[in-house]
Amino acid sequence: MARKEAAGTRGGGTARRRAPSAHVETKRKAKRAQILESAVRSFAAKGFYGTSMDDIAEELLLTRGSLYYYFRDKEEILALCHETALEAMLDVTERVRASALPPDQALRRIVVEHARVMVDKFYGTALALQFDALDARRRAGVVGVRDAYERSLRDVIAEGVERKVFRPVDPKLAAFAILGAINWMARWYRAGGGSSADEIGEEFAGIFLEGLRATGGG
Repeated sequence: MARKEAAGTRGGGTARRRAPSAHVETKRKAKRAQILESAVRSFAAKGFYGTSMDDIAEELLLTRGSLYYYFRDKEEILALCHETALEAMLDVTERVRASALPPDQALRRIVVEHARVMVDKFYGTALALQFDALDARRRAGVVGVRDAYERSLRDVIAEGVERKVFRPVDPKLAAFAILGAINWMARWYRAGGGSSADEIGEEFAGIFLEGLRATGGG
């Protein structure tokens, strides 16, 4: 019986595939990151719908076929763009909250970092404005990370209200206003336009904090 089982697992259909080695998996992740960077540059220059898989492959001197080894389609790349940006921001909010900064300083740090992610990592591209290009399954994955980030931002605002650093606003609406303003950079930001990511973030943070600060607050 043991011999039959051994023979049965030797063929192509029933044999278990070996998991890729750590080295192979590391190389694959590095190549996917390269492809992501190329795609973001193309999305920024031509828009999502104006960018083809050939455009993304050409910059990296890849064939279209080899690109499909790493990504099934352009929508999968867009989904990873969203997830990468949101996970970076979620990581920022978690680190800021763990640092026990006062709510106003925490919010300032989050806003500046969000602007930096939009500009330095994603070239101001309209990631936040191309969400509808994703199918329902991929959209659900992005929404899960986005909601976690929004909740974390709302918690910072709610803490500020509770401690009377911020006036009594609805944390959810305040968070939506802040995120909407920063994400709209995707429509107007252009590299070399005169302001750095930090300058834009600090300017935004000043505007938001002045609107939120409780009367008599520091």
